[in-house]
Amino acid sequence: MTLMRTVVFFLLLAITSQSYALLPPLRQIDAFKVITVEGEDMPWVLGLPLSELSLAAMVDGVMEPIPFQIDQYNTGGAVYFEGWHVPLAGEPGVMDGTDKLLFLFKDAGARRDPRAPYDGEMVAEILTRDRNGVERFVYLVRNSRLRADEQYVRYSADLGLVETDFYSLRYNPENHLKWDDFSFVNYVGDRPLDSMKLRLDTGILTPVTGTELNNDQMVALPTGEIIGPIRTTTQLNFTLYVVKLPILKLSMQIHHLPKGLMYDVRGIIPELRRKLLVDPSLTMSLDANQLVGANTYTANWTETPAVVDGKISDNEKAMIEAGLDQEHNWIWLTSKRNLDAIAFVDYLGDFNEPMRLLYEDDFEREDPPEVFPGQMPNVGYGITRFPMRGFLGFVVSLFFSDGFEGQPEDFVEYARTLPELEIRAM
Repeated sequence: MTLMRTVVFFLLLAITSQSYALLPPLRQIDAFKVITVEGEDMPWVLGLPLSELSLAAMVDGVMEPIPFQIDQYNTGGAVYFEGWHVPLAGEPGVMDGTDKLLFLFKDAGARRDPRAPYDGEMVAEILTRDRNGVERFVYLVRNSRLRADEQYVRYSADLGLVETDFYSLRYNPENHLKWDDFSFVNYVGDRPLDSMKLRLDTGILTPVTGTELNNDQMVALPTGEIIGPIRTTTQLNFTLYVVKLPILKLSMQIHHLPKGLMYDVRGIIPELRRKLLVDPSLTMSLDANQLVGANTYTANWTETPAVVDGKISDNEKAMIEAGLDQEHNWIWLTSKRNLDAIAFVDYLGDFNEPMRLLYEDDFEREDPPEVFPGQMPNVGYGITRFPMRGFLGFVVSLFFSDGFEGQPEDFVEYARTLPELEIRAM
């Protein structure tokens, strides 16, 4: 009897391996997209222990475990951290409507052959459909003993070091708003990005006492990490100091993705503390290192790129004047040396303040804290006004590539557009 079962098992395996559908390869812009499935879209899964759930997909005709993670969220809509002051939206350790299941688009496979054996109980079929109509599938499984070993994002809290197959980023251990090092795998040249810069221009009590605060006075220290194979999230205390006195505390979460990162900043501005700051404006930018010949396009400047050469041209002045706004604010920087970056800003809640483009192209100007002198280019966003009280919230997203293909209208918005999803109970 045991021999018969073994023969049947391998016969089914052979049939399945020969009959699986071949799928066209995903484009580079699609392959490493992080697919998010909301818990509320799988009501029959709600209440199940998270430890019992895993993902699988067809790989070369065989069902295999694939990397995944399930993140729980707090009542404010951010990733939940135990000990942080915002409570969990659902129940700890069980699937809730606010939980999110994450996996990579490239790990979805052909539809499962019902004859394909696998350990555990199939509870959901998740169908993805790309813009060409090609369907790929992953399967939510309960009580499987199988787990994938792949870690697409690797993080050391002690070193402040993030590594993926595409980039590495090391933070200053005393302030995660300072980058000690950045590298991109296929980039041709030395370190391409110098620093992430924050600048707050404000008067203190009166507009006459204007001052600029930078990454030395804005400090973000980690208080917790969620290290997953798809995304690593760090919770930080973000404190603004004036004359060494803390006057504003915000929550910051940094999400590290295989080909990108996101800064999520949220907080309530106390009215009394806000009155200390007169006409404040904030800039957030990436300072690149000698990207001579690099091109910059924006949502309002798509035809003639700004070319980095160490001085501001009339074309660059026109791009700066064209500006940005809340609805149209993407920035595309292409180094032409196997590193492109697209940036977006999304406001959260009722926060809806005016926005401008920050762009500098200067061979010599120093603007510490930074590693290399010069702003070639220094490009990013300015928030030109702050509310007198209430909620402040925004997310800055960066997506990296060896080189995006086509014109900006072909790929910029698509870079963060997820495939269609259909979820079916099994």
